[in-house]
Amino acid sequence: MIQISFLGAMGEVGRSGVLVDTGTEKIVLDYGVRIKEVPPIFPIEVDGRPDAVLLSHAHLDHSGALPVFVAKNNGCPIYSIDINRELVQLLLKDSLKISREEGVKLPFDKSDVKKTINNFLDVKYRKPYKIKKSIATAYDAGHIPGSIMWHVQTEHNILYTGDFNTVDTRLLKKADFDLPDIDILITESTYAQRDHPDRKKTEKELINTIESTLAVDGVTLIAGFAVGRIAEILLVLDHYGIDYPLFIDGMAKKAITIENKHKRLLKNPEALDKALKKVSYISSDKYRKKIIKQPAVILTTSGMLNGGPVVWYIKKLFDNRDCSLILTGFQVEDTPGKILLETGKFVTKGVDLEVKMLVKRLDFSAHLGRTELFDFIKKLNPEQIFCMHGDHTPEFAEELNKEGFKVFAPIANNRIFNIKD
Repeated sequence: MIQISFLGAMGEVGRSGVLVDTGTEKIVLDYGVRIKEVPPIFPIEVDGRPDAVLLSHAHLDHSGALPVFVAKNNGCPIYSIDINRELVQLLLKDSLKISREEGVKLPFDKSDVKKTINNFLDVKYRKPYKIKKSIATAYDAGHIPGSIMWHVQTEHNILYTGDFNTVDTRLLKKADFDLPDIDILITESTYAQRDHPDRKKTEKELINTIESTLAVDGVTLIAGFAVGRIAEILLVLDHYGIDYPLFIDGMAKKAITIENKHKRLLKNPEALDKALKKVSYISSDKYRKKIIKQPAVILTTSGMLNGGPVVWYIKKLFDNRDCSLILTGFQVEDTPGKILLETGKFVTKGVDLEVKMLVKRLDFSAHLGRTELFDFIKKLNPEQIFCMHGDHTPEFAEELNKEGFKVFAPIANNRIFNIKD
């Protein structure tokens, strides 16, 4: 018998964490934070030292709590694709910086982050790795560079999807569908309630918005996640022909440098090099003040407007109707991005502005949509399914139950499941 305990991401997007206890080994699948909160909310603690962490990808809602293990003297090997070592280091250092600025004390420090990064073990896709009696194999998840769906072979064949995507984007190929037979599926459910719009139409709307803004000498701000999203948008702009001043600001510069270093993970290994030839990087407020005086497009962080250079730009441009702001990612409830879309106001850290610039959210998600999620599950046809990492997991589980699947949506008071042989 094995025991599966859910540590977070139960009926919510954020702080993913799952513990698989076979009786011989304890394997943790992701250990992230819910970053919209101040201070961030961490997953349920794991009792004792795990034998391994299998990390699906670098985003903080999957990796942000990893240093807690070291801080509690329970550090262990962290298995992941090599790029994630560098991306996680980048994001964790930024997390510490932001926490200091906000006066928040995290349950780990800089030395814990360093030790955590040293615990990473680089893996390759489709190569099995033995963890005591279990075997773990990474499959490409198609979400961001280096993202993984983890297959864990114990008495049961378990697939943990992490975040995944089943359609190609400009940056990445879709998830690897050549999977073994699966008994137990632990799946993300971020977009279980809706499909994404047609990507080509979304791209054209982005380009039309940029052209309309530049035509009246305005500035277009494009806010996105540093890891994955800004690179994707850059490739979209390059595809349609960049003939205007284009700038990248914030942590996206370092993230793109890391992503471009690991070209083998990208769909078109040379595409970023080509696009980056048309980009200038912003490094100071003096430069920012200069570029917003002319028509331009600025790609910047953060994706939910809760920090990063985008805050500076909004404060300068919020009342200019000739300018535009495009949000390219998922907006968690109560984040400044979500509030802006719902109210027209930019509210964050003592700032409350009535925004007059054009604001749009365009769906460039790196997650699969509702139809693709159902198709994936039907094709896999697992014996049991656990739905996590979504705002409507009980409703999604009920739909799947009606389709004949045995499905559970873990919640705080029902999060531990014993799986019998």
